[in-house]
Amino acid sequence: MRHFLGERWSPVQIALTLACILPRGHEHRVSHETIYNCIYAQPVGELKRELIATLRHAHNKRVPRSKGQDRRGQIPDMVSIHLRPPEIEDRQFPGHWEGDLIKGAANASAVGTLVERTSRLLMLIKLPEFKPASAANVMQAFSDKLLGIAAPMRQSMTYDHGAGDGGVRL
Repeated sequence: MRHFLGERWSPVQIALTLACILPRGHEHRVSHETIYNCIYAQPVGELKRELIATLRHAHNKRVPRSKGQDRRGQIPDMVSIHLRPPEIEDRQFPGHWEGDLIKGAANASAVGTLVERTSRLLMLIKLPEFKPASAANVMQAFSDKLLGIAAPMRQSMTYDHGAGDGGVRL
């Protein structure tokens, strides 16, 4: 691998080449992430400087692709899940729901989930087979499912929008 790095190959090119020439499960077949980790895990010294210099961008620290910024689209006028009323947060009264979407490989399939916060009742929602499921179709499927529940059990709905802060309250 050091030879390939010296030839100015990227870790991705090295990993793909190894995958082509070595059989599955071979001990020298590694991912590009493993190559980067090996380079940046070296103790401070001449070898680490030499290996980093072979990389195309030659940063002393690994720079994430996103540079720490969430590159997904932001929801306009979003109200954070952390601002929901205390009665919802305390789980004392039923009727407050959390929704999420579970996507399959390559977004080829998806299932919606609704969880009631007090009882932890889970309902799975079969989504129409659009690839990928559009936001409008998912919203409609969630709404149809909730409208089948008695009105006192439909107090609020919080969707998880996947950015790690817990969701958006609607």
